Amino acid sequence: MNNLSQLFEIQKALKDANYPDYKRVSKEIIEFVEDEKDLKKVLDNIKKDKPWEYICGNAEFYTIPFKVNQNVLIPRVETEKLVGLAIQEYKDKKFDTVVDIGTGSGCIIIALVKSLRLPTIYKGKIKDTEFYATDKSSKALKVARKNIKEHKLEEIIKARKMDIINRIKLEDKNVLLLANLPYIPKEEYKELDKSVKKYEPKGALEGGLSGNKYYKRLLSQIKEKDMKSFTLILETEESIIDETKDIFVEYNPKVIKDIYEKNRFLIMRD
Repeated sequence: MNNLSQLFEIQKALKDANYPDYKRVSKEIIEFVEDEKDLKKVLDNIKKDKPWEYICGNAEFYTIPFKVNQNVLIPRVETEKLVGLAIQEYKDKKFDTVVDIGTGSGCIIIALVKSLRLPTIYKGKIKDTEFYATDKSSKALKVARKNIKEHKLEEIIKARKMDIINRIKLEDKNVLLLANLPYIPKEEYKELDKSVKKYEPKGALEGGLSGNKYYKRLLSQIKEKDMKSFTLILETEESIIDETKDIFVEYNPKVIKDIYEKNRFLIMRD
């Protein structure tokens, strides 16, 4: 599947579907399909606005391949900075426990652990730290567990079904909390790209009327835990970040921009 006419056909279908990276995806499609029947099926899905990552079942995040399906969000490049912030925080302070809240595909916690195991990034040992991936969705956790197994991290990362952090014992521990919870306000969700609304899980995107429904719940659960200390790094949306900041005001949150210079992350310590 490598002649020019097929390549042009694929690129036209991608451009008609407004794929911004159609050149890269077209090459991946050629490598993915085995015959004309496969190609027709892929192009039919493209024309129905189905994201390529869901068609092929794979997505790249932090240069690492991940299995994905429609039960989890497609990892975004903006979120990669959250991993970088977590790596730096882990290097600067000793943590007993790290929790990736609302893990989805598991891409954040897996990228963090794989990075920390590289001596060029972190020269210490992580064996004394507990790593958790939590999610309220059993279907999402199934994907996360597949990725954890794929990257041979079953002995390090524990995937657990729960509401935020309500079933983890964090008392008297130094904890690093990572949160990329649903934060799109209800009205803004209606304006999202049609491919997002049609194929990506709404429950992993919409954060209630204000967008901060789950971050308010996170704060409530943090207060219930008698942690020795914690650092929280969260991702949110530029249009609501001031309100998100107000929710956590007692912890003096600091705003950090994403790669597109948008106010995207908050980091706070207690």
